[in-house]
Amino acid sequence: ARYLRGASRATSILYMPGYFSPSDIYRNIFGVQFTHMLSPKTFYEISLQKNINRYKTYQMDDRDTSRVYQPIPGYFVDEAPYGYYGYGVNGIDGLSMGGWMNLGRDRSVNSTTSFRFDLTSQVNARNQVKVGLHVSYNDYRINSSTYSPSMSTWTREMKYNVFPYRIGLYVQDKVEFQGFIGNLGVRLDYSDPNGTYLVMSNYDQNLGAGYGKTIESAVTKQTADAELYVSPRLGVSHPITANSKLYFNYGHFRSEPYSSYRFRLQRESNGLVTYLGNPNMTMEKTVAYELGYSQNLLNLMLLNVAAYYKDVSDQPGWIYYENINGTVKYYKAENNNYADIRGFEVTLSKTVGDWITGFVNYTYDVSTSGYFGLQRYFQDINKQRDYLRLNPYQSKPHPIPYARLNLDLHTPESFGPTLYGVHPAGAWNINILADWRAGSYETYNPNSIPGVVDNIRWKDWYNLDLRISKLVRIDRVQVQVYLDISNVLNTKHLSSAGFSDTYDYTYYLESLCFDWEEGDQHGNDRVGDLRPDHVAYNPLEANPDNDPQISARNKERKKSKSYIDNPNIEAFRFLNPRDVIFGIKVNF
Repeated sequence: ARYLRGASRATSILYMPGYFSPSDIYRNIFGVQFTHMLSPKTFYEISLQKNINRYKTYQMDDRDTSRVYQPIPGYFVDEAPYGYYGYGVNGIDGLSMGGWMNLGRDRSVNSTTSFRFDLTSQVNARNQVKVGLHVSYNDYRINSSTYSPSMSTWTREMKYNVFPYRIGLYVQDKVEFQGFIGNLGVRLDYSDPNGTYLVMSNYDQNLGAGYGKTIESAVTKQTADAELYVSPRLGVSHPITANSKLYFNYGHFRSEPYSSYRFRLQRESNGLVTYLGNPNMTMEKTVAYELGYSQNLLNLMLLNVAAYYKDVSDQPGWIYYENINGTVKYYKAENNNYADIRGFEVTLSKTVGDWITGFVNYTYDVSTSGYFGLQRYFQDINKQRDYLRLNPYQSKPHPIPYARLNLDLHTPESFGPTLYGVHPAGAWNINILADWRAGSYETYNPNSIPGVVDNIRWKDWYNLDLRISKLVRIDRVQVQVYLDISNVLNTKHLSSAGFSDTYDYTYYLESLCFDWEEGDQHGNDRVGDLRPDHVAYNPLEANPDNDPQISARNKERKKSKSYIDNPNIEAFRFLNPRDVIFGIKVNF
């Protein structure tokens, strides 16, 4: 029974081509770039680019409801589950073949026009000055919705046209003295939503069903605020000896929230507003520090050791509001999140060499994140009290180290004998790229126990890619033949796409044996562990009295991992298969 719960939705996904709405995305990029040398010491660059993205998410062809198919002699059916049908139809064992599938509709067109001007001048032997201007103008024409003719609860829309823009201006001076190199700079960012916002209280009735349909005309509007930000930058490098140096970097960095946070206005078919953007959001701010040491090793390799810290504030997030009788309930965007990131990294690199180049890096990274205030506000004080009891406001700081290796093996172009003017053994290149990352943490709290956070962990992630190429020069033409192999070891990493729904994921977690569980359920499983394909599903037996015979049987199940309830959609469990690409590249 446990395996069949939610099975209707799972099998619908398997057999209905239009469960997820078909979509087409058209991307166009037009640009021009111009570089001009004013003198041997000064040059400038001008670039203009326009990006256009067109989205088309649509209804698939209607289902042929004529009973012309005969799967069993004398029994005629239509072409279900194929084709679109917006009304509920049940098949064998309750298989749903209509209603809430193929809901998405989208005709949005987004474009961004960018202009950039950069001027670089070596003013004298000690100063290199750079100045620049960057203008970005956006045209967002959002027309997105879901539609169901049989269920209004699955019908909603999100439509708005906005034209925000951003202007950036920077100046930087690279100062060079004996024993000191510094990069001193400052950047100005001007961000203008170029629109209005709705003036309302947090539980305004105009956000409720019925009222929300006319909210743009019924509610007072005010011009959204434009903001100016100043971001200083500093980089200092101090040579200690001819083969070593200390360096320090410091800077403020700003990034705009996604447009959905600023402009989203989403309504149900009855007018109930469910998401409300905030054009007055500030830009996310990151203050970064880095202190490092570099050492030349035997004129062959460079050892770099660095410690870093990042203070991230004003991150965007959604806050939920609900009034006393539940007629108003929506999410509003605010700058309420933050993050604290620190760690150190060690890198050994070899950038020149006839035979071997590359680098190896190890990074020890610790992150803490949380939010200011609350993420849910209820007018009902009892609901507010329950929320405060069960929801922590800060994540635990967990180290998640990772390592990378990039090894490049190559032969000189003139290596080996010559055959018809070509060196068959020369200009070969083998590139090996390896990655490893410790498993991330996640919260699994089915019993809603207060204070339970980050109590389960994913398996470690690792991958190996390989590229083999051979370069041949024929007069002024370069011909490169290459072979790219991604995921050489065909390592299988569990994908969330393999779960048919949230129930399927919950059943999978329930079947795992974690180190904080007791009795026969105690184990060292991690998210990503699976039952082997050749092993039949055989769940652990309940053993409240610690019966030794049941424990013995459960122990045998653990050896084969037969107790793990694998994701239902087998074809989507792993989405990173080994991929081999062969190609030829010609440069004139």
